[in-house]
Amino acid sequence: MIFKKYLFTGFAPNLRFKDMLYAMKYLFLPWFYKRLVNGKSIKVLENWLVNFFGVKNVITIDSARSALLVGLRASNIGVGDEVIVQGFTCIVVINAIKQSGAKPIYVDIDQTLNLDIPDLNKKITNKTKAIIVQHTFGNPANMGDILEICNQKNIKLIEDCAHAFGVEYEGKKLGTIGDMAILSFGSDKCISCVRGGALITNNDELAKKAKDIIDKLPNPDKIHIVQNLMHYIVFFKGKILYSIFLGKIILAISKKLHITGRVIYDAEKKGQAINFYPAKMANCLADLLLVQLNDLDTITKHRKTISQIYTDNINNNKIIKPLLIDGSIPLRYNILTKDPDRLIDMAKKQNIILGNWYRGVVAPLDIDMTNIDYVLGSCPIAEDFANRSVNLPTNININKSDAMRIVEVINQY
Repeated sequence: MIFKKYLFTGFAPNLRFKDMLYAMKYLFLPWFYKRLVNGKSIKVLENWLVNFFGVKNVITIDSARSALLVGLRASNIGVGDEVIVQGFTCIVVINAIKQSGAKPIYVDIDQTLNLDIPDLNKKITNKTKAIIVQHTFGNPANMGDILEICNQKNIKLIEDCAHAFGVEYEGKKLGTIGDMAILSFGSDKCISCVRGGALITNNDELAKKAKDIIDKLPNPDKIHIVQNLMHYIVFFKGKILYSIFLGKIILAISKKLHITGRVIYDAEKKGQAINFYPAKMANCLADLLLVQLNDLDTITKHRKTISQIYTDNINNNKIIKPLLIDGSIPLRYNILTKDPDRLIDMAKKQNIILGNWYRGVVAPLDIDMTNIDYVLGSCPIAEDFANRSVNLPTNININKSDAMRIVEVINQY
């Protein structure tokens, strides 16, 4: 097994050789240095996204979590207000709500891993000012019912499209249905530049307020930009050398020495703000994102193909396959089983690293649960699914043969 190819669900799943080469230009060619922070690529990216989504306004920022915080503030949502969010989510979403001054109200999920409509109706109060819809793993939520509820009760509808870039619901792109949407370009998302996000909206007044907020933010500092660029080299080399243990050493050293940044920082896990974000988006990262956007059709078709292989070939009665809605593009293919740890360990022995989003009703597992306003038992389905979830990779680095290797392990479990 030593030299058998490792298959990864996470660990910079979208990273390709040409992405690494592009990042190296900004690291090692001095004439690119002046374009690290500021440059034309940010505007080019924003225009690309405006055209792709067919919306009036796109404003980039350092991350989706920052875009959400800005969107809440631009909507005048704050102290005394409630924002509905589903269970089976990530701490950074909760942090953005709390940092705005509002209180997160958790709604349970249905079989699609999205907001459960009956529970949503129960938990709306006269303090509810916004509903965040997650579109979990690229599976569209029930936007028809949710939009109707928001319109009737004058509640802002925020689409979190971090998992769902380019996904459609009844012929409309997700992100264009609500009052605003947030996009993520983080290392594990649909398309990646390690650190980046955007807010999109057709509401000109909201866009102006958001832009005014973002214009006052600092530029990302060069230390963190370099960490993000180093991510390309460290993870590309680390994954190649993973099977001979050297890759594990490279990744461990880079983390210990802060050569690369973190997806979620320790302070964020405690519900605290970090002092170097929110910030504007780095020009070089916008440029790197455009490299992947040029291949978006190929990346999207590939995810659909790999997901279909899982759907067609997994036949183990100990496994529950996902309920995928028409138009879904699975960021990860989420299965349920009674003993996920045993399956993950079994796959690891075959050099397959399966994913564990989300193993808590609010992930990751090592967060400070006392600071998220979650009441144990309030989202029983989300809690149950979190205890049983395992993710299979759908990214561009998993070919059809790799997918069948994964299927074989799943069927033997």
